[in-house]
Amino acid sequence: MGHKILVGIDCSANAQRAVDYVGSMVRPHEDAVITLFHVLVGPQPDIYPDTDQRAQELDKRHRRAHRQLEAMAARLTEVGVPKDRIFLKIQVCDPTENVWSALLEEQKRGGYHTVVVGRRGMSKREEFLFGSVSSKIIREARECTVWVVQ
Repeated sequence: MGHKILVGIDCSANAQRAVDYVGSMVRPHEDAVITLFHVLVGPQPDIYPDTDQRAQELDKRHRRAHRQLEAMAARLTEVGVPKDRIFLKIQVCDPTENVWSALLEEQKRGGYHTVVVGRRGMSKREEFLFGSVSSKIIREARECTVWVVQ
């Protein structure tokens, strides 16, 4: 397998821009393989105390994430990336887990060479107070290239 690229996908316009950028960069490279990866944060028990409600909400979120991944994959095929070089993956994580750590764990587990994320539109103050996925990935990533697309 060639150069493995992991693209973190969420429900933002920045994720869409990241996918478009990756498509334009890797389309001519026949050895590039792209995994569109969505970290699905499960519903919080204090908001959904009933187990059945939580399961229904998780299922709803999972279907929405899958539709989004399929739409992003379609964007890649529209610019000429072959379907057999695009993979979709959803990982469900606990509400207490960090999205950035789930992305980096997947990067290590899958041996990805490049991690791509969109930069959300946070103010400097918000980023300082809460941090951002892209900032944490830049700080914590090891043995890979990181692309942050704005």
